Order: sequence, then C-alpha cells, then structure tokens
Amino acid sequence: MKLGVVDYQFARGGAERFLLGVFDNLPPDVEVTLFSSGNALAGYHELATQSRHDIALVDKPLLMHQSAAVAGDEAVLSGPQIYDVPAEIWDGQDVVWFPWVNRHLIPRQCFPRTVATIHDLIVVELGEYMAEKREAVGRVGHFFSMAMEDMLVRRLMGSLAKVMVDAERTRDHLAKTYGPLSRLPEVVPLSTEHMREIQPAPIDDLGLPERFVLYPANYSSHKNHESLFVALAKVKESRPDAFMPLVLTGGSTPNIASGADYRGGYLKALLGHLKLEIGRDVIILGVLDDGRFRSVLSRAAGLVFPTLLEGFGFPPLEAGLLGIPVACSDIPVMRESLERHDVPTLWFRPGMPDEIAAALVRLGTEGESLRAAAAKAAAAFHDLTWAEVSAQYLQAFRDQIMMASMYDGRGS
Repeated sequence: MKLGVVDYQFARGGAERFLLGVFDNLPPDVEVTLFSSGNALAGYHELATQSRHDIALVDKPLLMHQSAAVAGDEAVLSGPQIYDVPAEIWDGQDVVWFPWVNRHLIPRQCFPRTVATIHDLIVVELGEYMAEKREAVGRVGHFFSMAMEDMLVRRLMGSLAKVMVDAERTRDHLAKTYGPLSRLPEVVPLSTEHMREIQPAPIDDLGLPERFVLYPANYSSHKNHESLFVALAKVKESRPDAFMPLVLTGGSTPNIASGADYRGGYLKALLGHLKLEIGRDVIILGVLDDGRFRSVLSRAAGLVFPTLLEGFGFPPLEAGLLGIPVACSDIPVMRESLERHDVPTLWFRPGMPDEIAAALVRLGTEGESLRAAAAKAAAAFHDLTWAEVSAQYLQAFRDQIMMASMYDGRGS
C-alpha cells in the first residue's frame, strides 16, 4: 500500500503521540510519504527520527489563504491559515490520510481516496468565546478560521471521504450539526498505553514543592486557566490548610510568566490581581520531554483538568493509568473517556470556580484516600494498544481504497 499523509499544521502534544502510535505499528509493506512544508515539515523531520516506520518526507509548498485586518494605518495578516491542497499529491498514492484535517481544502475529485481524522471542532464550537479572548487582529483571524473550518467540515461530511474521530461525542456532534449523514464517522479511541513504557527521568532540578496539583495544557482560551486561577485563589484565602501550589506544563505556558503576548499578559495580570505569586503559588515548567513529564505527573498529588471542550483529553486518562487522583470538567467527552476506564474522578462544572475550588480542597485534604482509590482503579486499567489503534486505521485505509476502486474517480 502507498499511503500519502498530508498535514501542514503539526500540532504538538497529543497529536504527536497519535501519529507515532499509528506510524510505528503499520506493517512494513505500507509505504508512507508525508507531504508538508515550512515549520510543520521541520516538526515532521523530528518525528520521523523517532518513528520505527520509514517515512519519506516531501517538501510541498502550497497556496495558503489568510485574512487581513486593518490595525492603525496598516493591514496586518492574521495568524490562522487555510491550506489549499493540490490534487497532484494523490498521484501515485493508493490513499491519502489527513491526520489533522481541519483547515485543509481538499479537491472534490480526491475525496474518494481520502481518509480524514477530525479530533475536535473547538475553533467552531467555542468560536465566539475564543474570539473575545484575543486582541483585535487575533479576533479577526479567529472568526476567519471559525467560518472556514465550518465550511470545510460541512464540505467534507457531504463527500465520499472516510472520516475518523476519537470519541462518540465528536461523531454525534458531527451527525447533528452537519447531517443527516449517509456515512457516519468511525470512532477509534486513542491509546494511553504509551505511558506505561515511558521511563521516568530525574526532575530534582525543577525545585518542585513536596505537594502540588498539576495542570498539563497549552494556554489556549478553551483550556480555561482563568477559572482555575480564581479557584486556586479561593482555596489559598479560605482554606490555607488545603492549599497546594499549581504546576503548569505545556506549550506557550512560559508566556504566562513573561507576559510575552496578549494571552500570556492577560493571564499574568490575572494572577497578580488574585495575589497568586508565580514561582511559589503557580509554578510554570513549560514543555517537558516524556520522561520528565511522567516523573512530574507521578509526583503530583492530583491532576486538575478544567477544560471547556476537548476532542479526547489525554492527561486525565494518563493520570488514571498511573493511579493519580483526577479532578475534571464535567463535560460529555471527558465523561465518555474517563468512565470508559472507570477512572475515579472529582467532577466539577468548568465555569464554576467554587466547584473547582471544592475539588482542589478535596485533593488537598483527602489525598491518602483519593490516591488509594486511584491506585486500585489503575490496577484494573486496560486500554487499547497503539497496535490496535493502528490496525483500525489500516483497515480504514484498505476500505477506502476498495471503495475508491468501485467509484472509479467520477467525482464526489
């Protein structure tokens, strides 16, 4: 099989784990050719060195669409881009896979030989909220991205492409929003089994306190750091006996300490207003490699996850697998993921800081019993392996090749 892979975004974090999990478990007779360019291609060069499967990388520049905003006396291009994928990429490939299809404009005649993964529609579902959290140019860019993603997903869902998702909640949302669909997306949950294989690395140099609560996430507005910071301040003021410092990991979080951009400056100012001290009450570690992240997670008194919306939500499951107490947003996708593995969870509504504060108090005062319950659940934790996830994707590729051969390229 000749498998073309197209991605001009290269999202860090869980997306990298997903790609490695699928690539590493493909059989040797699958020839993988990955098309990308710019910073995304540089990311894939790094990923290819980690993968056990041979990946041929092709630098394929393409036309990109952006919005522009007038700022003062200048017209400024916004950040989000739409990637106009040329049909020639399909030449010589049996099937082409988009592991993160959002923002990719696929030629209509190529849909029958396309498999596309949608991990989430956060930019669309939380569009207005996320736009309000940005500066003027960023707001314009977000509304552009929101409108384009909605159009591209609507176009994709009405095509002959095979669509894959990580969760039933995402499948149901797509069916409700873009249906009725003649072909429902296929649900293939992601695996957390990689966490068992990661070797802990030394973290003594990080200077972590004896007890702390961990939130591993980038600082995008849907990650809801605001509510968590307000809750943390409430605990510090009203229940100092239960207070534990908050440790942040993840891309872009160092900007909270430096105030280097709009979002970082806003969150830094909020911490100051709440009288939470960076370096003491809130400790920011940024991006950690797998070994150091596992060590930090294993040391945490609990993991807190106040997200407004996710496509899957890796960190709470990884914590559950390691027997770390979890406090999490009570949203459908997280209920689906955590209850599938019977992970004991302190649930809260993400927009209610008082409920988040109550969960933090329980983590601080019931640590021993919560960790015992988490350890008991972890002993029975069984997940799909990445080999099983990859096998389901391989079958989807084969099915789409068969469907395309019957269709014979007569349009979508």
